[in-house]
Amino acid sequence: MSLQNKIEFEFQKQMEVLDCHTIGLAVSGGGDSIAMLTLAAEWAKGNKKEIKVVTVNHNLRTEAKEEAIFTRNFVKKLGYSHTILKWKRLSDKGNLQAEASFARKKLISNWAKLNNIKTVLFAHTLDDQVETILMRFARGSGVDGLVGMKKNLSLNGLCWFRPLLNISRNDLRNFLKIKKIKWVEDPTNQDRKYLRVKARDVISQLQKFGIKTDLVINTSIRMENARTVLNDVAKEAFNKYVALKKWGDVEVNKEIFNSFREDTFLRILAGIIKGISGSVYRPRYKDLLHFTESILNKNFKARTLCGVLVRAINEKKIVFRREPSFPFFVSDLQSKKLIWDGRWQVSVSRGLRKFEQIGPLSKNGYQQIKNHVKKNKSIEGYLSTPTLFKKDIVISAPMLNYGDVLSCKLKYSKKQFINCFITH
Repeated sequence: MSLQNKIEFEFQKQMEVLDCHTIGLAVSGGGDSIAMLTLAAEWAKGNKKEIKVVTVNHNLRTEAKEEAIFTRNFVKKLGYSHTILKWKRLSDKGNLQAEASFARKKLISNWAKLNNIKTVLFAHTLDDQVETILMRFARGSGVDGLVGMKKNLSLNGLCWFRPLLNISRNDLRNFLKIKKIKWVEDPTNQDRKYLRVKARDVISQLQKFGIKTDLVINTSIRMENARTVLNDVAKEAFNKYVALKKWGDVEVNKEIFNSFREDTFLRILAGIIKGISGSVYRPRYKDLLHFTESILNKNFKARTLCGVLVRAINEKKIVFRREPSFPFFVSDLQSKKLIWDGRWQVSVSRGLRKFEQIGPLSKNGYQQIKNHVKKNKSIEGYLSTPTLFKKDIVISAPMLNYGDVLSCKLKYSKKQFINCFITH
């Protein structure tokens, strides 16, 4: 089988699991994404599917605008629609790559939802997978990190799909050369100040010692098998020792720390924090360890991590809840239904009026309505729940049965919580 046929066959095989009529593609203009676009265009025609293409211009390089225009012209020749999304960094502080990655996901998520797209393709390759595993190894990742990138990821209500994870970067470029298709090279791919570029140098050195791509990938597969076992144990522990309250609190029986090994309860704590905070990423291992040490201290009262507050209820139980200061206020609604703070399904009976916004109840909001609601000993747990305000005045706080404009419920059940946050 020729290289071209081999790559086309592999792509077709990966795409068989998708049943969406319209597919989104994130294309930068680089060799990997142009190859993905070329393959997807052929696949779409053969399967009567529609594709839409998006390019994110991070405005971090002078060439970025030209690369976006190059991509637009290429997409138009194929006969598909193309959108350029722009991002401007507001501050020079913080981790540039992390900020750019987060912005890219957010921009693409919003674009996909506006275009009724449920699945977006990304052109991560076999080489990207190996580089990711090595970078995570360098950061001290455990079993979960060494699994590498998932082919299929649910994020922000979308399916983020990577159909090229079994194909090398070099093969994709040779595929483009065979088809006489041009692409653009990102100069930052040669800039050694980036960890990913350093990882590529390390890979070439490791190959001299017999540590080749196949070996790294096979190790990641074994890590995935190990993670499955660890997740099964975590599910058992979660079901026995954790309770999910309808107002969003998560109560944990401290006996879990005596009954299971460190990996199990750290896995559960990380999942709880992800679920409550709405974060895509687990807390750092070191931060999680310090967090757990505090909880196990006999004088423990309260501590926060990643926008989540954990408080001692009594000697036997602790409770995790959202810090009220973290959720954002929302005033511009695309529809009467929305996901708020990553975990609440909120419905509005009418459009928002002037000066109205949805945000966390907070202490100030509770003080306004406390005489109208039943007294609750754990009122702190309600302070982060969705509430409709007009300026600073509470109009509707559904979790406390105040007002009738808003209604809400958690977007996940206890079982869904386990599957979404503990095992991923």
